[in-house]
Amino acid sequence: MIDAAAVTAGLAPVQEMIRLDGADMELVAVDGTTANLRLVVTDASCADCVMPRTMLEAIALQMMQPLVPGLSAVAIDDPREG
Repeated sequence: MIDAAAVTAGLAPVQEMIRLDGADMELVAVDGTTANLRLVVTDASCADCVMPRTMLEAIALQMMQPLVPGLSAVAIDDPREG
């Protein structure tokens, strides 16, 4: 099981990246070694500026793994898919 505080700290670089596109990312829960995140699109006019969920999950995992020991997966709840 990974620590939620470590995930929150490891999420910072991902947040910085997607804030440039008018979005944010927040931690919802930690499930074993998976970080469950929620994409928050603050500017509806730029919802298409943010990368697709599958791409975001891969990039977030790649960015966070060196910062969060034991992290094996990232799952993102994307409101654009609902």
